[in-house]
Amino acid sequence: MRDPSESEAAAGLWQALTPLADAAAMLRSLSQQEPLLQARPDYPRGPTPHRSYAGELRTTLEAIRDGIAAVRRLLPAALPGPAPGLLPDETADALERRLAALARLTDTLLVEAFEPPPALPKHAPPYVPESPRRDLAGAKAIHLSYGLEEATASIRNGLLSRANAGARTGAPPA
Repeated sequence: MRDPSESEAAAGLWQALTPLADAAAMLRSLSQQEPLLQARPDYPRGPTPHRSYAGELRTTLEAIRDGIAAVRRLLPAALPGPAPGLLPDETADALERRLAALARLTDTLLVEAFEPPPALPKHAPPYVPESPRRDLAGAKAIHLSYGLEEATASIRNGLLSRANAGARTGAPPA
């Protein structure tokens, strides 16, 4: 039989996943906008007027950081043990490791998305976007958004698996 606090944690976790998934979709939408494109002074953009997305990007990344923290806080109480039918990467420990990596990527992106790109070597042609030492912030944003979508889907699978296992044993639904 399911513990009522576990059911409340599961419901809270389910509700916390929706804004996190929405923020991941927004990040993917913003990933090709300024400042993630990191325009270079030696390769300027045309004089097309556009609004700055820096504030919206910062708000989205902070929402992702806060959403990951909320999900990580609720995860142990909502998925306390193994459930039948879960894949090994959908257990609470595996999900915690995945969310920790996504949190580190979010913190990195909060810094790198607003930094100017490194200077190119003198022999590099001006159309080379960046020296190959690190990933572009836009690529990291895409990676983060897809990672968040996969993590939210795995967490929802775990919650549904526990709810289905409880329904088979006669426990009240969450």
